[in-house]
Amino acid sequence: MVDNGWDRSAGNRMTRGLLSEAAQTASQFDAELRRYYQRLKFRRGSEVAKVAIARKLAVRLYWRLREAAPLVPPARKRCAAF
Repeated sequence: MVDNGWDRSAGNRMTRGLLSEAAQTASQFDAELRRYYQRLKFRRGSEVAKVAIARKLAVRLYWRLREAAPLVPPARKRCAAF
């Protein structure tokens, strides 16, 4: 087994899982992240690319919270029944 100097299982499991799911979705809908994901996927593989996107999202979240920028919720579609 190769020791890369990092522990893959470090950190909160739920946070890792949620970031991974968010990364998958973000790489489909955010053009900048999609380009980055495709480039990394070609060079390193899809799992490495997904983790890299998750880390980018975590860094964005950190700075958003640090700067206390107001969160703007996405616009919701109105249901025709109401």
